[in-house]
Amino acid sequence: MKASQLWPIVLIVFIDVLGFTVVIPLLPLYAERYGARPATVGALLAIYAVGSLIAAPLLGRWSDRIGRKPVLLLSQAGSCASFVMLALAPSLAWLFAARLLDGLTAGNVATARAYLADTTPREQRARAFGLIAAAFGFGYLIGPAAAGLLARYGAAVPLWAAAGLSAASGLCTLWLLPSAAPTPLRADAASTVPPRLSGDTRELRLRLMQLFGFLLAFSCFTGGFALYCERRLRWGGAAYGAQEVGLVLAYVGLLGLVTQLVFLRHWVARAGESGLVRQAFVIAAAGYAGLSLAHELPWLLVCLAASAVANSALRPSLLALISFEVAPQRQGAINGLTQALQSLAMMVGPLLAGALIDAGWLSGWALACAALLFAALALERRVAQRRASARSS
Repeated sequence: MKASQLWPIVLIVFIDVLGFTVVIPLLPLYAERYGARPATVGALLAIYAVGSLIAAPLLGRWSDRIGRKPVLLLSQAGSCASFVMLALAPSLAWLFAARLLDGLTAGNVATARAYLADTTPREQRARAFGLIAAAFGFGYLIGPAAAGLLARYGAAVPLWAAAGLSAASGLCTLWLLPSAAPTPLRADAASTVPPRLSGDTRELRLRLMQLFGFLLAFSCFTGGFALYCERRLRWGGAAYGAQEVGLVLAYVGLLGLVTQLVFLRHWVARAGESGLVRQAFVIAAAGYAGLSLAHELPWLLVCLAASAVANSALRPSLLALISFEVAPQRQGAINGLTQALQSLAMMVGPLLAGALIDAGWLSGWALACAALLFAALALERRVAQRRASARSS
């Protein structure tokens, strides 16, 4: 893959994630200003996923037909408009409308992955997905910290910054990203490739279930973390606010970035994608479970370090394993499907987190995140059995 194709898409994803992560530490506390309880905050976070669940598969298939660049531009315009609506919101209902709009146009990252699959050979795909994940990590490093610092000048200031970043991402897409049509579906292949998938569909389904378990745990974590910190931790005698939560999440982003840029390729080389997935599930689950015991910052940072390193390796490895099982002509569809799974996880996870925290079960929230990862890990045995059966047949 040419650098002229790779680095613009990495830059676009970074700017998109930067805009999105500005909202993560801010939105739950921002919504409380409108009288929202934790359960209502969970619903606010979930409404984004409702829109994305509806739209993401359609956007994925649309990008297979007309190309990736127009879909990226549409998604970025929707994100920009939604951040402006949040900044100007006069009521809680307006917040819900803004998040729904963002969800209905949420196809940025899925389309970017499909673009990489179009232009990257199989042997380089894990590295390319790793760079996308590194862009995530860098965005998670800068975005939450920026939100915390900008919030000192007004709650709406980070939202205006996110709108500006979305606009900048759209300009990068328009000016820097080469147009790359998706691989056309040949007539002679149309009869042999199922409408959406190809390859070992049973192993693919198991990998998709694992991805959903990972995404559900991560969404439960991100959906509840700001409220958890506000209720569990103190800094200078006061409860954690947007600034403290943002800086802690920036620490998580830094560790994820270092993992992607330094450790991931060595981890994959030693264990392979499947071995990495098994090990990372255990480490991430242990980190989440440890949060149930956290009452002071040092232990919190230890637990977050474990989950950050493992999560940043899990996402690209699972996505690479899924892409291996899908025909080149269906990368847009499968990335739309993975985006839909993420949307479903982002719908259920914050609702679960909000309900648990609303009931005062802060430790239960942390243990629920860990349990979801252990459930996904349990599917690895079925993957191994499937592979053994395939070799013997």
